[in-house]
Amino acid sequence: VMLEDRRKYINNTYLRDVSKYKHCFFEDKENDCYISVKNILELKEPFYTGSGVCLIDKNYYIVEIIPLRENYCIRIFMNDKRNVILYYFDITFQNGFDNSKKSIYYDDLYLDVVRQGTNIKVLDENELIEALEKGKINKSEYELAITKKDELIKSLKNNSNKYLNMDYLKYI
Repeated sequence: VMLEDRRKYINNTYLRDVSKYKHCFFEDKENDCYISVKNILELKEPFYTGSGVCLIDKNYYIVEIIPLRENYCIRIFMNDKRNVILYYFDITFQNGFDNSKKSIYYDDLYLDVVRQGTNIKVLDENELIEALEKGKINKSEYELAITKKDELIKSLKNNSNKYLNMDYLKYI
């Protein structure tokens, strides 16, 4: 199964309408992950979710945690006071670092989980099923996505997710 259209590079994702930003990334060997921090400096207009929550605005942050031994990556949207607005998780086939592109990447498995406060929602289940039906993913990748989604939700409900419990604010 081709990965080209599923491979997402951290360098240039989630920056629609952003004209100026600061981007740093770090390798956290202790937690076996990469951390990307984007500080939004200038943008055409703020980005709001369908439910009216402002996710991207001037001086907001997008902190991305890309674990190397997990099948998900985490996007933490923070406001200008560094308070978390929401956590967005992409379920992935694999995560890594592309030396030729000098960028962290993840191979998307179409299934997403969002946590806002104590509210946890699963997104794009239809997209996952459609990807299987169209041959974009195979049956084992489909099952991996479902299993990893369930494990992730369990770790969120009992507050045992090691990446959310680490001190990611020190990178800002």
